[in-house]
Amino acid sequence: MGTINLTGLATGLDTTALIDSLMAIERQPRTRMATQQSTLQTSKNALQAVSDALKKLQTAGQALSDPTIFGNKQAVDIGNAATATATIVSGAPTGGYALQVDRLARSAQASYAFTAPTSDTTIDVAGSGWNDAISVSAGTSPADLVARINGDPSLHVVASVITVDGAQRLSFASRATGAASGFTASSAGVLSDETTKAGQDASVRIDGETHTSPTNIVEHAIPGVRLSLRGVDAVGTTVTVSPPGADTTAVGKVAKDFVDAYNAAVDLLRSTTAVSATSKGVLSGDSGLVSLQAQLRGALVSMSGGAASLPLEALGISTGKASGTATYSADAVAGKLTYDADALSRAVTADPAAVRATLTASGGVVKGLVDTLASYTGASGTLTTRISLAGQDIADIGKRMDDFDVRLTARQTALKAQFASLESTISKWHDQSSWLDGQIKALQSS
Repeated sequence: MGTINLTGLATGLDTTALIDSLMAIERQPRTRMATQQSTLQTSKNALQAVSDALKKLQTAGQALSDPTIFGNKQAVDIGNAATATATIVSGAPTGGYALQVDRLARSAQASYAFTAPTSDTTIDVAGSGWNDAISVSAGTSPADLVARINGDPSLHVVASVITVDGAQRLSFASRATGAASGFTASSAGVLSDETTKAGQDASVRIDGETHTSPTNIVEHAIPGVRLSLRGVDAVGTTVTVSPPGADTTAVGKVAKDFVDAYNAAVDLLRSTTAVSATSKGVLSGDSGLVSLQAQLRGALVSMSGGAASLPLEALGISTGKASGTATYSADAVAGKLTYDADALSRAVTADPAAVRATLTASGGVVKGLVDTLASYTGASGTLTTRISLAGQDIADIGKRMDDFDVRLTARQTALKAQFASLESTISKWHDQSSWLDGQIKALQSS
């Protein structure tokens, strides 16, 4: 269908402006739908943000109630860090050990006088159970050969150019260390005058007993401890393994993560539901979210024999204390938690079993809070359902808007056609009027 052009010349009307005005009235319901959809989207986004914050809190609560954070952790300390470092890899015997490092592991080495080949050839390097064939192009310089060897991780050797008595030599070193890292290299006319240095195993003494390793990592000298040797130490140093105990650092981290996630959720809920004259949230006064805030507080309270208590308070996690005056801190009024890392560390050190029981109890406050959150964020949870319904409403409005746009387009096309027809009719009347006027004037002059 061709485009309808309206000039308004016949009627003297600005038909385009007139149609635009009529269409603006026609679009008013569509504008209201767009506003409604935008409002719903804003609410849905706010609900999703709350849901995400609660899921983060739920994850933090699950971590806090996970008994594995109380695994028997051991620490190991070395008196002289320049001698070695140590890591616990499994259960290790508690106590102190005397460590002496008599020898560090090193790789086998070999150096050669190098003559650039006049034609393409190969350097054969062979070790225990392996063989490398290194191709060498005619005229290759030692520096170019070294760069190519070191750039190929599949080779069992590395290379360098060294100077001995003023003469350059090509040096190879095994990538592996230990007494078994020896190798031979040969290439007729290219390599000559071999000088070798054998590799060696590391050797340490633990309480006078000798242990060797092909690398500077010694795994079994002390059961459950990995030693990473740094230097020779014939004088000796001490290795001290602590008794197994609760990991206060791990417990402290998950406790802080829990408090941070709880406070972030509380802040978001308060700002989202705010109803004050100076601050109005996206979901101001939302009864469901206001109820959720009360449930979050209530979940941290334990009832026994009709008396309420705050079990986490003994672990340094509190719902807020007096600020030192007759008033309470702003955070306490907001329902946020405070965290005392020292108090938790003291509690874990003094009685790790009691702390574990408080945090991991199936009917405890942490598990109770996690269950409360699941009733909101689970697959059929309250918030999940609200978010889903809001999404459906937004989609429904979008479809209605699309349908309305089709009707608006049809209506605008119809109006343009009507006004075009009006212009055409009036234009014909004008033409007939002019013809009649001309006929009358002709009769009058005859």
